[in-house]
Amino acid sequence: MGAYLNRPVVEKEKEEGSGDKFSYACTTMQGWRASQEDAHNCVVDLHPEWHMFAVYDGHGGTEVSKFTSAKLPEFLKERKFWESEDIGECLQKAFVDFDDFIRAEDSMKLLKEIANEGKPRRTPGDDAQDEADRIDTIEESAIPITELLKQYGGGVGGGLGKSLLRAFLQNRGDDSDSDEDEEMNEAEGEEEEEAEEEDGQEKKENTDDADVEVDIQKDAEKGDVEEEEEKKTKKVQKRCSKSPIQSEAKKSKSDESEDAKASSSSGQEKGAEVEDEESSDNDFVADEEAEDEDQSDEETEAPDFGQLMLGGGGIEVPGEDSGTTACVVLVGNDKVIVANAGDSRAILCRAGKAIDLSVDHKPEDDVETKRIHAAGGTIEDGRVNGGLNLSRAFGDHAYKKNHALHLKDQMITAHPDIKIESLTPEDEFLVVACDGIWNSMESQQVADFVSKLLAEGKTCAEVCDALCDACLAESTEGDGTGCDNMTVICTNFKR
Repeated sequence: MGAYLNRPVVEKEKEEGSGDKFSYACTTMQGWRASQEDAHNCVVDLHPEWHMFAVYDGHGGTEVSKFTSAKLPEFLKERKFWESEDIGECLQKAFVDFDDFIRAEDSMKLLKEIANEGKPRRTPGDDAQDEADRIDTIEESAIPITELLKQYGGGVGGGLGKSLLRAFLQNRGDDSDSDEDEEMNEAEGEEEEEAEEEDGQEKKENTDDADVEVDIQKDAEKGDVEEEEEKKTKKVQKRCSKSPIQSEAKKSKSDESEDAKASSSSGQEKGAEVEDEESSDNDFVADEEAEDEDQSDEETEAPDFGQLMLGGGGIEVPGEDSGTTACVVLVGNDKVIVANAGDSRAILCRAGKAIDLSVDHKPEDDVETKRIHAAGGTIEDGRVNGGLNLSRAFGDHAYKKNHALHLKDQMITAHPDIKIESLTPEDEFLVVACDGIWNSMESQQVADFVSKLLAEGKTCAEVCDALCDACLAESTEGDGTGCDNMTVICTNFKR
């Protein structure tokens, strides 16, 4: 997730050190992404007999990955997993408990602070950007829904396009399912007409007559094409400016119709609350009609289509609309324990052969699909509810709202797989990395790459740097491989 830069950021942040029986290094590189959302841990002597190496691949923002890096080591240490008779079960419970801890009030405050790091502080007199954002929002609200969808890369015809349009109509607050279906059909009809025109199926000389005929079918006895388009524009403006808050409070009926003010700003920071009734903007007022009498007294802005594309339905909230994978490797005196949630990965190289210590979690995997469906979710084009393209993560609590289920059984879960591997004299090194590495190389390819460089006398830091460079794509014109953030940890048991 995220936009690409015109050229990659190849400067690397590094960390290296050693323990009694190993040396290690970590390299992180932003690459083509607009921001670096990865985080990691390299903790020697988490306990006298245990060391921790972990990679957190964030999405939707940096806050959850950074929060996890800052808090998880101590959280695991407090659990004293090394004293448990079943270390695997202890770690699984710790992961789920930590995910619950993320949504606690104090944690949410810290997540918001992390999310706002580096953003310029706004002063009461700094209204220029707000005004520009307000104008942009008003202009966007006048665009027909089908055109707005196209601007965000999708039409109504595709599965994602239909999901976005239906999500928009549902979040708008309409009470009638029949109205929603009617408008879905109308939008699909408009798209079909445009496709026919592009294919040349409508003759140019008959365009005006055809438009009038379509307009008459949509709204009998209305005026010419320009009047109809003006009507549609006003209709969209009213919908975008009036969206009842979806709360548990009962709707109150109004005997008199009121004017709805549109004062939404697309420049809101994460976690900000929008209250239209307190706005002083009177530039855009939509007339209410009789069918709008059941509107709630409270109103909020219509959902942003950019957020709908990412699976959200309103203002993004840290920890709700952002999350992180977690691949945690605990190295003991005679064993390695891996707790993994998400699609980051750890491997152990033993006598030149790569041994996978984790399994990438993707929505289309059988065990993941069953849980997602059981929790009421769907999978569209490899994405949960058309949004997230992985199935296990810390955070992402917008996907964890089924109150009939335990937190570990939600469509997105932080419940990790556990792998315990005994160490042998043939074990050479560990590699823990995010999918920015694994999407470019298979496990054995990485093992071969690292083995060759270590044999040449390269340090772990040099190996990690070279691996990131080798996985970086030359451009963003391909399928996205090599265009992601990259974080890799190498732990060399042979020193």
